[in-house]
Amino acid sequence: MLNQNQKARLLQQLCELKLEERRVSSDIHHLVKDNRTIDFFKAKQLNSLKTGVKQKIKTVEARIMPNIIA
Repeated sequence: MLNQNQKARLLQQLCELKLEERRVSSDIHHLVKDNRTIDFFKAKQLNSLKTGVKQKIKTVEARIMPNIIA
């Protein structure tokens, strides 16, 4: 079982990761906005970053509320 300090730390980490996910999504949106020429290297980096952040969010959420099989 997690104590309150560990849970608070995980919740803070989750909030920071969600903010990072929003920032990356915003960067992707601005990159493809207005039918401009796309820098594919930058797009690939942002996509990799977004995928990594989503995976970290899943990991932290699983540590906060693990699945309990009855």
